[in-house]
Amino acid sequence: MDYHEDYYHAFLAGIFVGRGYEVISNKERGLGRPDILLLDRDHRRALIIEAKKSDSADRMNQDCDEALKQIVDREYARGLDDWTVLSYGIAFYQKNALVKKL
Repeated sequence: MDYHEDYYHAFLAGIFVGRGYEVISNKERGLGRPDILLLDRDHRRALIIEAKKSDSADRMNQDCDEALKQIVDREYARGLDDWTVLSYGIAFYQKNALVKKL
């Protein structure tokens, strides 16, 4: 099967739907569009996820770093100053995933 970034994106969004989070996908925020923004309004917590499809297993670490840099550079957490914000970069290669937290 040929995996594309949108496949992984939909997979991640699907995990959180129905789990008590508000799932916002590819909506304008800061200077761009984060892949997934999860909001827990009751506890004022937010989770920002940026996913990358890697071309090889060797690139996964670098792609995670690029995802985290994108979250910072494009200011995806703008407006969430009084929230607890967790940011994750995730790189996928075939059926493997590498997750890094900012």
